Amino acid sequence: MNIFSILYTLIISPLELLFEVVFSITYKISGNVSLSIVFLSLVVNLIILPLYKRADELQAEERDIQTKMAPRIKQIKTAFKGDERFFMLQEYYRINNYKPIYALKSSVSLLLQIPFFIAAYHMLSGMKCLQGTAFGFISDLGVEDATFMIGSFPVNILPILMTLINIVSGIIYTRGHPLKAKVQVYGLALVFLVLLYRSPSGLVLYWLLNNVFSLIKNTITKLYVHKPDKKAERRSYELSKNGFATIMLSCSVMVMLTGVMIPSDVIVKNPAEMINTFSAEPHPPIIYILISALVAAGLFLLWIPVFIYFIKDKAKLLEYILPAVSIVGVVNYFFFNKNFGWLSNKLIYDYSVTYELKEILINLLVDALVCAAVVFIAMKFKRIIKPLSAISLFAVFFLAAIRVLTIIIFSSQYNYFYHNTAEDVSIPLTTTGKNVVVLMIDKTNGSYIPYLFNERPDIAEKFDGFTYYPNTVSFGKYTNFGTPALFGGYDYTPEKINARSDEPLVKKQNEALLTLPLIFSNNGWKTTVVDPSYANYQWRPDLSIYDEYEGINAYNMTGVFNDREKFLENAGEDLETRLTRNMFCYGFMKTLPYFIQPAAYDKGEYLNLNLVNLSYGGNSLHTQDGLYEWHIQAHSALAALSDVTDVTQDPTNCYFVISNSSAHDICLLKEPEYVPAVTIDNTEYDAEHEERFTVDGVTMHMETDYLTYAAYECSMEAFITLGEWFDYLRENGLYDNTRIIIVSDHGSGYGQFDELLVEDIGFDAQAVNPVLMVKDFNSTGFHTSSEFMTNADTPSIALQGLVDDPVNPFTNNPIYQDCKAHELLIYISENNNTSVNNGTRFVDPDGYWLTVHDNIYDDDNWSLYPGEPN
Repeated sequence: MNIFSILYTLIISPLELLFEVVFSITYKISGNVSLSIVFLSLVVNLIILPLYKRADELQAEERDIQTKMAPRIKQIKTAFKGDERFFMLQEYYRINNYKPIYALKSSVSLLLQIPFFIAAYHMLSGMKCLQGTAFGFISDLGVEDATFMIGSFPVNILPILMTLINIVSGIIYTRGHPLKAKVQVYGLALVFLVLLYRSPSGLVLYWLLNNVFSLIKNTITKLYVHKPDKKAERRSYELSKNGFATIMLSCSVMVMLTGVMIPSDVIVKNPAEMINTFSAEPHPPIIYILISALVAAGLFLLWIPVFIYFIKDKAKLLEYILPAVSIVGVVNYFFFNKNFGWLSNKLIYDYSVTYELKEILINLLVDALVCAAVVFIAMKFKRIIKPLSAISLFAVFFLAAIRVLTIIIFSSQYNYFYHNTAEDVSIPLTTTGKNVVVLMIDKTNGSYIPYLFNERPDIAEKFDGFTYYPNTVSFGKYTNFGTPALFGGYDYTPEKINARSDEPLVKKQNEALLTLPLIFSNNGWKTTVVDPSYANYQWRPDLSIYDEYEGINAYNMTGVFNDREKFLENAGEDLETRLTRNMFCYGFMKTLPYFIQPAAYDKGEYLNLNLVNLSYGGNSLHTQDGLYEWHIQAHSALAALSDVTDVTQDPTNCYFVISNSSAHDICLLKEPEYVPAVTIDNTEYDAEHEERFTVDGVTMHMETDYLTYAAYECSMEAFITLGEWFDYLRENGLYDNTRIIIVSDHGSGYGQFDELLVEDIGFDAQAVNPVLMVKDFNSTGFHTSSEFMTNADTPSIALQGLVDDPVNPFTNNPIYQDCKAHELLIYISENNNTSVNNGTRFVDPDGYWLTVHDNIYDDDNWSLYPGEPN
């Protein structure tokens, strides 16, 4: 950020945010853009009326002083010259307690208009909802009105009318003022005419209305001139000044809470997720904290003090209001911070922000008691309220500083750019040798397969030769617990990883990711790795772990094919807007009472109409507005497989492994095509095809929430895409000589299958039921096997019959291990963040271990494991 953007964010952004909120609320109530502009102008003028009132008084004071001193100043200028004149004037000013800088008082009104004008100009110039909206004789508020043309020159009535009203208002306002003041007012009217002549009609309409309100104000002022009681003003100002320190401390608490503490709380949970991977120039996530802090500082430490200065006689109330607001904000965030599922990098929850009446009432009662206590202390024990505010500020500052420091450390170690471009990616597969392909489709539920193929038999045909293993378990319900064993085998189950307690988790993750590529590469196979999960424990895989191995080619595909997706054209700009604007909005929302939060959250839009239909969120089981760019980004990588497959007749065997999150980053898709769309309504289709969720008498529950449909639909999309790639392999003579393993790191615990609910221990085994499907060389038909499997069998299946007695290159243990002969230990933990859970062992005070054997569908085969495994 340069100095200009910093100043803009500090001074203008709080005003622009205020304008957006007022406009958005009015529009949501009225549904009328023109009415919203009228109301915005009215509200803004009412808000700044005290400011202009005081500005007029200051200008009047300045004119009175200038008039009083003018004769003597004229005499001095006539009688003296040079330095003598300068020193005489300075002495005269000193005698009259006047400084030349006070002359700026005559320009206070103009200075106040500038930031409000810039904020309105920037907001309304880019307001998408103005486009195509008519108002009276204006056909489109999004462009200049161009009422008629003189040749090729448009005659815009609105700016001309605005200027005429401005001049009339100026005539009334400057009656009795010196010529200098009149020239300033009329000159300013002409400046606005030039600036706004070719501007969008909506913006000019707003400024025209401002001038109308100004005309009304000036007319009323001239008809009713009230001379304020100067002594009373001074007394009230002195009273508010006594509490100014308390006010500023309280404002500082709100700055740290809404601008730093809460945003850093969001980012620190996964800094990498808050990196705008859709942008051509991604930057550290700490920048969003800086921006939110500047907006908060502008609101609480700049504009509130400005208002305090201009509304002196009413500022006394803020000595009680602001401390109460700040303490209530702290209480609401730390004690009433209810979450609604996963908070995406767009600051949108999985579930709607709603509260039960009981929750709202309890929260209101607590907030009311806190307010009453703070106001009572502020009134009766003034010496206590300042230390109380200072303690709150220190506590919030300390907690925020820890998080900010963590984010800075992360940022210093993170590479923000992709390892390669789309043109660099090349996946060699041979037509004359053998190929082994491992497709790790993150979070794909194994139990979905019969239902997917039941609905789409045409897709099932493309999976000829596969064996499906429904009785498969993973070793955890999240990627950091489930992928090590998947990629490296039984040496990397959570139990075995924790046993190596003197080695970092990241080292063991990297070993697992390297195991199969090294074995194949060391045996002469061309080896390709794409998007390895948590490589070097980075959200965006750090491919440098493969650099020292000459025979392994590693690529990023997720994110480098964005330009092939029409829906991702504005994704970078949209996400940047959300992270710069909405980070503060989210922080402010979390300090509000429960009953206000849903309106402030506004389904993740935070009262910004420019983001309508660009967000993502399931409205119901079957409907959705907006797009989930992360899903589209991940799917674009899967869809590009045919483009990057390098068909070769070289007899050298080839190994290829890819991790893909298109079934993990889920959203509703348009049925029955299963494609993304801005607006989705599958209500009719889902109602007409309920039978697809019953196969062999077993019904999959879909009524939980939209995530059940989203998971199913994204899995269908993934299998459609894989089927298309398999057709490509067939067309190029690559299918029969290729062993393909489709596997996932875990499932999802949506409670969709009664037979996977382990009632005795209250566990949904769907969360650890990954997909496992295997197509061997030259195999045909489609088969289902009830054999007990784990995703840790992947290395054994991949190497079977191809490498004699393979061993793990890091542990020297054999790949083939008979671990399923006894009970397996499954680690259940919600501590899935590798930026936090990155020590030497998987440790979670709330985590626990389960044992399972033989058949995951039999409740008797599951049990809780007491304590920690040795």
